[in-house]
Amino acid sequence: MLVGLKQLAQKEDLTTALRKIKHTKNRQISQAFSHTYLVGAVIVLILSPIDLLTDRKPLKS
Repeated sequence: MLVGLKQLAQKEDLTTALRKIKHTKNRQISQAFSHTYLVGAVIVLILSPIDLLTDRKPLKS
């Protein structure tokens, strides 16, 4: 009976640890995607004015 109680407590500790690991992993993945989108937005923001200056002008004949 004592072994059964120890195994039950061990199971609860493992499930708690796995839940924390899963939560941490999901949070880190979300942060990575947020940083990726932020970097992309900054690149677009910086290059948009340059794009407006590089338009081809129609040839006058």
